[in-house]
Amino acid sequence: MLGILIHFFQGYTGLNLFNGITQNLALLSIIILAPLLSIPLRQEGIIDGVVTMFEKRNDDEQKTFYGTSGFMLSLAPILNMGALRIVHGFLKDIKIQPKMLSQAYYSGFTPSIIWSPFFASVGIVLFTLEMSYLNYMPIGIIFAVIQILIGFFILRPRKRDDEIPEKISLKEDNQNKNFVLLLVFVVSLLMLLVLQEAIIDQPMLTLVCMNCIIIPVVWAVIRQKWGRIKEVFLPYKKQVANGINMEIAIFLSAGLFGNALVNTRIVDVVGAILVWSSQISIFLLFLLILLLVTIMALFGMHQIIVVPIILTLLLSTDIQVSAMAIAFMCTFAWMLSSAISPLNALNIIISNCVRNDGWTVAYRWNGKYFFAVTLCAFIYVYIIDVL
Repeated sequence: MLGILIHFFQGYTGLNLFNGITQNLALLSIIILAPLLSIPLRQEGIIDGVVTMFEKRNDDEQKTFYGTSGFMLSLAPILNMGALRIVHGFLKDIKIQPKMLSQAYYSGFTPSIIWSPFFASVGIVLFTLEMSYLNYMPIGIIFAVIQILIGFFILRPRKRDDEIPEKISLKEDNQNKNFVLLLVFVVSLLMLLVLQEAIIDQPMLTLVCMNCIIIPVVWAVIRQKWGRIKEVFLPYKKQVANGINMEIAIFLSAGLFGNALVNTRIVDVVGAILVWSSQISIFLLFLLILLLVTIMALFGMHQIIVVPIILTLLLSTDIQVSAMAIAFMCTFAWMLSSAISPLNALNIIISNCVRNDGWTVAYRWNGKYFFAVTLCAFIYVYIIDVL
């Protein structure tokens, strides 16, 4: 409603209103279509096999942590927020300490926000900067690896002295193969997207949506399982109709509100501050971007509104900062604010999974992790800008 009022007070026509509403339709399509990619994985028993492996190794806290985090690392890049629902749906009946579970979820999920083209953070930033995913991919993946290593080092449970090494049976070896197959599926999908981007002159957002539909269809044709597709599609249709109304409302209204704010005097002031900070130091610019996105997220303003405005300001002003550094700063700010804001969907879902409040989960249980990752991000963005 506020976005509509701002539009009309500024004298814009209904066409501008329509452009704002439709601004995020491509990203909304990804959120709706991404769960379709789980159909082949579920029907082939790959996900069930990985879960069975966790159940049998539940007595070993380190293996449970690494396994849960690894499971999330494999699903999050392609299933987005759906990965949290799927993983917790399988693991909720396994007795895992809430603190360790939240740490495994955060360390497994948040790196994908930095590099995966299935996330709005990467999709919006690259689309606005008119940058190909192939150019950004090394920047995102390298830092994601650093982030994963930090998570494993800081958050891993301590090894108990009374734990006895287990022998790996043939059945467990087959379950390990399911985990490998899951990784192969994710890597193959990523390589397919990169190849398609190089050959087909289409935005990455379009290619992601196409593959979300094509891959389950190709699997059904090859495996001749059209009946299974129909069985799975009916619950999926109900989920889309009833389960993601909030996401649809957020994405459509965010595009409208952000489109309206871009032309206000408040944005001009923010732009002047960003230009001033960039002339002093890239560290100061990065700090201001982090603070701006995070504070807005703490007040309930979604990153899909704030980040495009920041990108527009950075592109429209004479800032001597590389496009790669800008892309990384914005995606990282999106990731951090999503994780630590109790009003953001990521924090809310993880908090609900472990049945604790968002402040405790983000700051008390995972604060050291996010602090260490942020310090590394400042060093990393400096290196990107210099190179």
